[in-house]
Amino acid sequence: MPELGGRILVVMDKDKAKGDALATKIGEEFVSMRGKTMPEFFTPADGIGAAIAFNDAPVVMADPADNAGGGAPSDNTTILRQLIERNVEEAAVGPIWDPVAVRLCFDCRRGRDLPARFGGKIGPTSGAPIDAMVTVIGLKRDCWQSFGPAQAPLGDCAAIRIGGIEIALISNRNQALGLELFTNLGIDPRAKKLVVVKSTNHSWPPTGRSPRRSSTSTATAR
Repeated sequence: MPELGGRILVVMDKDKAKGDALATKIGEEFVSMRGKTMPEFFTPADGIGAAIAFNDAPVVMADPADNAGGGAPSDNTTILRQLIERNVEEAAVGPIWDPVAVRLCFDCRRGRDLPARFGGKIGPTSGAPIDAMVTVIGLKRDCWQSFGPAQAPLGDCAAIRIGGIEIALISNRNQALGLELFTNLGIDPRAKKLVVVKSTNHSWPPTGRSPRRSSTSTATAR
Protein backbone atom coordinates (compact mmCIF):
# COMPACT_ATOMS: atom_id res chain seq x y z
CA MET A 1 0.00 0.00 0.00
CA PRO A 2 1.48 3.39 -0.95
CA GLU A 3 0.36 4.91 2.38
CA LEU A 4 2.47 2.46 4.36
CA GLY A 5 6.23 2.20 4.76
CA GLY A 6 8.79 0.24 6.70
CA ARG A 7 12.06 0.70 8.55
CA ILE A 8 14.87 -1.61 9.52
CA LEU A 9 16.36 -1.14 12.99
CA VAL A 10 19.61 -2.86 13.91
CA VAL A 11 20.93 -2.68 17.49
CA MET A 12 24.71 -3.09 17.73
CA ASP A 13 27.29 -3.10 20.50
CA LYS A 14 29.46 -0.07 19.60
CA ASP A 15 30.25 -1.05 15.97
CA LYS A 16 28.00 1.47 14.18
CA ALA A 17 29.55 0.94 10.76
CA LYS A 18 28.81 -2.77 10.91
CA GLY A 19 25.28 -2.03 12.05
CA ASP A 20 24.73 0.44 9.20
CA ALA A 21 25.95 -2.14 6.69
CA LEU A 22 23.68 -4.82 8.11
CA ALA A 23 20.66 -2.48 8.14
CA THR A 24 21.32 -1.59 4.51
CA LYS A 25 21.62 -5.25 3.53
CA ILE A 26 18.39 -6.21 5.31
CA GLY A 27 16.64 -3.09 3.94
CA GLU A 28 17.59 -3.93 0.36
CA GLU A 29 16.32 -7.47 0.82
CA PHE A 30 13.10 -6.10 2.30
CA VAL A 31 12.56 -3.73 -0.65
CA SER A 32 13.27 -6.54 -3.13
CA MET A 33 10.25 -8.42 -1.74
CA ARG A 34 7.86 -5.68 -2.88
CA GLY A 35 5.07 -7.11 -5.01
CA LYS A 36 6.19 -10.70 -4.46
CA THR A 37 4.39 -11.63 -1.24
CA MET A 38 0.80 -10.96 -2.32
CA PRO A 39 -1.18 -14.24 -2.41
CA GLU A 40 -2.85 -15.21 -5.67
CA PHE A 41 -6.48 -14.14 -5.81
CA PHE A 42 -9.20 -15.52 -8.08
CA THR A 43 -12.52 -14.19 -9.29
CA PRO A 44 -15.40 -16.43 -8.14
CA ALA A 45 -15.66 -17.99 -11.61
CA ASP A 46 -11.93 -18.63 -11.90
CA GLY A 47 -11.73 -19.97 -8.34
CA ILE A 48 -14.55 -22.43 -8.96
CA GLY A 49 -12.98 -23.46 -12.25
CA ALA A 50 -9.60 -24.06 -10.60
CA ALA A 51 -11.26 -26.12 -7.86
CA ILE A 52 -13.13 -28.30 -10.35
CA ALA A 53 -10.01 -28.83 -12.44
CA PHE A 54 -7.78 -29.69 -9.48
CA ASN A 55 -7.30 -33.43 -9.36
CA ASP A 56 -7.52 -33.88 -5.60
CA ALA A 57 -9.86 -33.04 -2.75
CA PRO A 58 -10.89 -31.23 -0.75
CA VAL A 59 -10.23 -27.79 -2.19
CA VAL A 60 -10.85 -24.99 0.33
CA MET A 61 -12.00 -21.72 -1.22
CA ALA A 62 -12.10 -18.68 1.06
CA ASP A 63 -14.52 -15.78 0.54
CA PRO A 64 -12.67 -12.99 2.40
CA ALA A 65 -14.99 -10.28 1.05
CA ASP A 66 -17.86 -11.70 3.11
CA ASN A 67 -15.93 -12.51 6.28
CA ALA A 68 -17.99 -11.74 9.40
CA GLY A 69 -14.73 -11.47 11.36
CA GLY A 70 -13.98 -8.36 9.32
CA GLY A 71 -17.46 -6.88 9.73
CA ALA A 72 -19.15 -8.29 6.61
CA PRO A 73 -22.71 -9.69 6.84
CA SER A 74 -21.75 -13.25 5.84
CA ASP A 75 -24.82 -13.57 3.62
CA ASN A 76 -23.38 -12.81 0.18
CA THR A 77 -24.66 -15.22 -2.47
CA THR A 78 -22.24 -14.58 -5.37
CA ILE A 79 -20.17 -17.75 -5.10
CA LEU A 80 -23.10 -19.97 -4.13
CA ARG A 81 -25.15 -18.74 -7.07
CA GLN A 82 -22.34 -19.61 -9.47
CA LEU A 83 -21.98 -23.06 -7.90
CA ILE A 84 -25.70 -23.67 -8.43
CA GLU A 85 -25.63 -22.37 -12.01
CA ARG A 86 -22.68 -24.63 -12.84
CA ASN A 87 -24.31 -27.66 -11.19
CA VAL A 88 -21.24 -28.25 -9.03
CA GLU A 89 -21.32 -31.54 -7.14
CA GLU A 90 -19.81 -32.54 -3.78
CA ALA A 91 -19.59 -28.98 -2.45
CA ALA A 92 -20.17 -27.47 0.99
CA VAL A 93 -20.69 -23.76 1.72
CA GLY A 94 -20.80 -21.94 5.03
CA PRO A 95 -21.64 -20.11 7.04
CA ILE A 96 -24.48 -18.12 5.57
CA TRP A 97 -26.08 -15.93 8.22
CA ASP A 98 -29.86 -16.02 7.89
CA PRO A 99 -31.80 -16.48 11.16
CA VAL A 100 -35.16 -16.33 9.37
CA ALA A 101 -34.22 -19.13 6.98
CA VAL A 102 -33.00 -21.21 9.92
CA ARG A 103 -36.31 -20.78 11.72
CA LEU A 104 -38.25 -21.78 8.61
CA CYS A 105 -36.11 -24.90 8.28
CA PHE A 106 -36.97 -25.87 11.86
CA ASP A 107 -40.66 -25.33 11.07
CA CYS A 108 -40.32 -27.48 7.96
CA ARG A 109 -38.40 -30.25 9.78
CA ARG A 110 -35.53 -32.43 8.70
CA GLY A 111 -35.87 -34.51 5.54
CA ARG A 112 -38.51 -32.34 3.94
CA ASP A 113 -38.37 -30.05 0.91
CA LEU A 114 -38.87 -26.32 1.31
CA PRO A 115 -39.27 -23.49 -1.24
CA ALA A 116 -36.69 -21.23 0.42
CA ARG A 117 -35.36 -17.72 0.03
CA PHE A 118 -32.08 -17.20 1.88
CA GLY A 119 -29.00 -14.97 1.90
CA GLY A 120 -28.67 -11.66 0.09
CA LYS A 121 -30.72 -9.71 2.63
CA ILE A 122 -28.54 -7.24 4.53
CA GLY A 123 -27.53 -4.78 1.82
CA PRO A 124 -26.33 -4.23 -1.76
CA THR A 125 -23.03 -6.02 -1.09
CA SER A 126 -24.98 -9.16 -0.09
CA GLY A 127 -26.08 -9.86 -3.65
CA ALA A 128 -29.57 -11.12 -4.44
CA PRO A 129 -31.30 -13.77 -2.30
CA ILE A 130 -31.24 -17.37 -3.47
CA ASP A 131 -34.71 -18.67 -4.36
CA ALA A 132 -34.69 -22.45 -4.67
CA MET A 133 -36.38 -25.65 -3.65
CA VAL A 134 -34.13 -27.05 -0.94
CA THR A 135 -34.04 -30.19 1.16
CA VAL A 136 -33.53 -29.70 4.91
CA ILE A 137 -30.79 -32.18 5.81
CA GLY A 138 -29.74 -31.06 9.28
CA LEU A 139 -31.04 -29.14 12.30
CA LYS A 140 -29.39 -28.39 15.63
CA ARG A 141 -30.05 -25.96 18.49
CA ASP A 142 -27.40 -23.84 20.23
CA CYS A 143 -24.46 -24.82 18.05
CA TRP A 144 -20.85 -23.77 18.47
CA GLN A 145 -17.58 -24.15 16.62
CA SER A 146 -14.06 -24.40 17.99
CA PHE A 147 -11.29 -21.84 17.55
CA GLY A 148 -8.33 -23.42 19.28
CA PRO A 149 -9.38 -23.93 22.92
CA ALA A 150 -12.21 -21.40 22.59
CA GLN A 151 -15.79 -21.99 21.48
CA ALA A 152 -17.61 -19.57 19.19
CA PRO A 153 -21.44 -19.66 19.34
CA LEU A 154 -23.41 -20.16 16.14
CA GLY A 155 -26.92 -20.28 17.59
CA ASP A 156 -29.54 -22.51 16.04
CA CYS A 157 -28.29 -23.91 12.73
CA ALA A 158 -29.74 -25.64 9.71
CA ALA A 159 -28.25 -27.47 6.75
CA ILE A 160 -29.92 -27.46 3.36
CA ARG A 161 -29.10 -29.17 0.08
CA ILE A 162 -29.51 -27.82 -3.44
CA GLY A 163 -28.45 -30.41 -5.98
CA GLY A 164 -24.92 -31.44 -5.04
CA ILE A 165 -24.32 -28.47 -2.72
CA GLU A 166 -24.80 -28.56 1.06
CA ILE A 167 -25.10 -25.23 2.88
CA ALA A 168 -24.71 -24.39 6.57
CA LEU A 169 -27.11 -21.65 7.74
CA ILE A 170 -26.47 -19.98 11.10
CA SER A 171 -28.40 -17.72 13.49
CA ASN A 172 -25.48 -15.98 15.23
CA ARG A 173 -23.31 -14.12 12.74
CA ASN A 174 -19.82 -15.58 12.76
CA GLN A 175 -17.05 -16.56 10.39
CA ALA A 176 -15.88 -20.06 9.56
CA LEU A 177 -13.49 -21.23 12.28
CA GLY A 178 -13.86 -24.94 13.02
CA LEU A 179 -15.05 -28.17 11.48
CA GLU A 180 -18.09 -28.12 13.78
CA LEU A 181 -19.62 -25.45 11.51
CA PHE A 182 -20.41 -28.35 9.18
CA THR A 183 -20.21 -31.49 11.32
CA ASN A 184 -22.84 -30.11 13.77
CA LEU A 185 -25.30 -30.61 10.92
CA GLY A 186 -24.09 -33.93 9.56
CA ILE A 187 -22.00 -32.42 6.74
CA ASP A 188 -18.54 -33.96 6.38
CA PRO A 189 -16.30 -31.37 4.67
CA ARG A 190 -13.51 -33.94 4.39
CA ALA A 191 -15.63 -35.90 1.92
CA LYS A 192 -16.28 -32.90 -0.36
CA LYS A 193 -14.60 -31.87 -3.57
CA LEU A 194 -14.98 -28.16 -2.74
CA VAL A 195 -15.49 -26.39 0.60
CA VAL A 196 -16.31 -22.66 0.47
CA VAL A 197 -15.83 -20.82 3.75
CA LYS A 198 -16.79 -17.29 4.71
CA SER A 199 -13.43 -16.41 6.19
CA THR A 200 -10.08 -14.82 5.43
CA ASN A 201 -7.38 -16.87 7.10
CA HIS A 202 -9.25 -19.78 8.62
CA SER A 203 -9.45 -22.01 5.56
CA TRP A 204 -8.31 -24.96 7.68
CA PRO A 205 -7.09 -28.22 6.14
CA PRO A 206 -9.99 -30.66 6.75
CA THR A 207 -7.64 -33.65 6.37
CA GLY A 208 -4.10 -34.43 7.39
CA ARG A 209 -2.80 -33.04 4.10
CA SER A 210 -2.90 -29.42 3.06
CA PRO A 211 -5.68 -28.74 0.58
CA ARG A 212 -5.51 -26.56 -2.50
CA ARG A 213 -6.59 -23.07 -1.40
CA SER A 214 -8.02 -20.27 -3.48
CA SER A 215 -9.50 -16.90 -2.63
CA THR A 216 -11.91 -14.52 -4.26
CA SER A 217 -10.96 -10.88 -4.55
CA THR A 218 -12.94 -8.43 -2.46
CA ALA A 219 -13.90 -6.29 -5.45
CA THR A 220 -15.11 -9.15 -7.60
CA ALA A 221 -16.83 -11.34 -5.02
CA ARG A 222 -19.10 -8.53 -3.86
